[in-house]
Amino acid sequence: MKKTIYSIVTVALFAILFSSCGKDGNPIIPGDGDTGKHPELWHYDCNIKGLENIYPAIDEQGNIFLAGASGDLENGVVHFVSVDKDGNERWDKTINATAASYVIYGDGKVFVSTINPVTIHVYDASNGSELWSKNYTNDYGFEWLPVMSYANHKLYLGSGQFINGVLMALNPSDGTELWLRNLYDRIGISLVVDGTKLFIGGMGNITRYEDNGNSCDSIWHWEESEPSRDYIGFEITIAENGNIYTRGDYGVNIISPETGEAIKVVSLGESFDNSSSSITIDGDGNFYIGNGNLHKYSPDGSLEWKSDINVGIISPNYITAPLISEEGKLYNGELFSLSCVKSNGNLDWVLGTEAGIGNLHPVVMDHDGNLISYSTERGVLYCFKGDGSKLATKGWPKRYGNMGNTCSR
Repeated sequence: MKKTIYSIVTVALFAILFSSCGKDGNPIIPGDGDTGKHPELWHYDCNIKGLENIYPAIDEQGNIFLAGASGDLENGVVHFVSVDKDGNERWDKTINATAASYVIYGDGKVFVSTINPVTIHVYDASNGSELWSKNYTNDYGFEWLPVMSYANHKLYLGSGQFINGVLMALNPSDGTELWLRNLYDRIGISLVVDGTKLFIGGMGNITRYEDNGNSCDSIWHWEESEPSRDYIGFEITIAENGNIYTRGDYGVNIISPETGEAIKVVSLGESFDNSSSSITIDGDGNFYIGNGNLHKYSPDGSLEWKSDINVGIISPNYITAPLISEEGKLYNGELFSLSCVKSNGNLDWVLGTEAGIGNLHPVVMDHDGNLISYSTERGVLYCFKGDGSKLATKGWPKRYGNMGNTCSR
């Protein structure tokens, strides 16, 4: 595999039609557009190809880690890859498995789970040596990819199963079980941690647990009121004030972390029925969600603005929620485009099919504010010049929380 350094992308914006209603109903005026300030800095050719979203993790030195499967469901191979901040390959390990989770980085280690069988793999982030791996299908009966979170110098796992599900904490150095909690008939397909508070969510429900060190207590259980399952939401995000957010049949549920009671339900309307976007939250408590275009809601649930981007051959579509920078800019990568929207909803710039970059996926930021995105259709990891604004450190600025994808704060 080879990388190409500082190859310049030719960027040209077509005519822009960009209007949307803010709180006052006035149209949102587009920005000045891009003038070639976001060239491709490097790219790395990889063997991970398919249709899945890849969410790289980044360590303190800017090294990048990603994993994904190639092949069919019977003869798949997972590639676990690391490159440095300039796109130079550090390692490419292969694992006989058919699917992989997102990668988590924490405390000098990188974690990834695979299936057939369900196995946790842990590597030294500095040199790629395997520290330990364990088959959780044989030892615990895991059938699906577990949900994972890293906090308190522990790796937390949820089995995500309909029956005989478990929540557990592991010593990340050797995989030793610290404690295990049976979930019984509760399904855990999202797991986030705030201090010692653990929130595990299923279809229309969330349970809070408390990590006591060597044991775990159940604190409360919340269920959505009469869910119809038209929208099966399970992603959980945490605001700066500790309130937890999850999508449901009736909109966005804002839940107290202390009592488990619903503080507010923000109605999204029927137009969101086909939206699969998760939620990102800035440091002021505003939250952002995609539905064909990007929507911003204030902390009290009022719609602040909605984008209506029409530019180039294929416009940004916001299937997923955006990444938030420290300046409040909103970045999105998908459907043959990489775009940036200002905090006031104005389009700042977009790279589209004109740049020949292929179908990108949700972006992550490196320590210099450059934009990293993996195209699984092409099998290429791209790095584009950013605006110099780094990932926000407040709120919940990206899908898995932070640069390490730890799902914790």
